[in-house]
Amino acid sequence: MNRTELMNSLAAARRKGVPEALIEDMRRDGLDEIARRKSLNAMRIKVEGMWSEKILPLQEEKKRVVASLAYPTHNHNNADPRQMALKAYLKVIDELLGRMRREAKVLPDDYGKRTTMTPSEYIKAKNVPNNGEHWSDFVPQHIKDRVCQLFDAVPHTPKARRKIAFERIVGAELHTLLKDRLIRRTEKELVKCKQDVLLNPNNEKLPERVQHIEQALDKIEKLEPNEPVPATWHGLL
Repeated sequence: MNRTELMNSLAAARRKGVPEALIEDMRRDGLDEIARRKSLNAMRIKVEGMWSEKILPLQEEKKRVVASLAYPTHNHNNADPRQMALKAYLKVIDELLGRMRREAKVLPDDYGKRTTMTPSEYIKAKNVPNNGEHWSDFVPQHIKDRVCQLFDAVPHTPKARRKIAFERIVGAELHTLLKDRLIRRTEKELVKCKQDVLLNPNNEKLPERVQHIEQALDKIEKLEPNEPVPATWHGLL
């Protein structure tokens, strides 16, 4: 129910002779519910946007693996090492995608509290290494080792590029998208921090923070085309 629908409902209640005290309760409850839903929707957009920056590179890797599985092979044996390695890798990717998508869904309880975590909250709670810079950081090392052993067992084909599982790269287009997003967020934070410096001239920490943000922006600009892009500028210092 939106605000217009609420007002129409209250007007209809008045026409039916509902007491004003009860109508006022209905109005207050209705406005509270509208505000709660608006806040929840804003939270949903924010959290899903944060997780999308982890999910998109993972989806990109999944497409590459699926394409490799579809590539014709001369060995139709179910024990084909290449097929076994790719299928095991795809299973890990699918499981991680499912986990990230579950975290991206904002599912409030009866009190309107969020039951999932943002990437930074998840990284801290689960002790994800490298500050969760790349999606592969979210995969436990023993699982990586198991999959990499399968790829090591694949016979090398001359002149063919060997598949590297959990490679810390992203596609050029996606890299540009994530890099531009990070630059915009960081520049916005830099503007705010410079304003804080002017408003709080006695705060000695603020100029240092401005310097750190400017250093991070310089490092963001220098990221290589296929290099993972951190979620925040803090990961570059």
